[in-house]
Amino acid sequence: MKTTDSEAHVCLGKGEVKEGDRVRLYTSQCTPRMKGEGRDASCEKVFLGNGSVLRLINEHYSVVKFDDGVKFEEGSFVERL
Repeated sequence: MKTTDSEAHVCLGKGEVKEGDRVRLYTSQCTPRMKGEGRDASCEKVFLGNGSVLRLINEHYSVVKFDDGVKFEEGSFVERL
């Protein structure tokens, strides 16, 4: 959940991250496929930038601040470095 232009609540909590951990931000870019080519879409994981865990909210969520210039939106996803 985006809370400001540079911060978000993310689904990484206690046992997964701690304050100060670095994370990577990604989005999925999907392209529809033509009928008969198998799956309905082909998706690619696209790197958007890095950030840091500011604080843990609870066992499931934390607050992450993304580095200057990193653009993100609802639906972006994070992974711990």
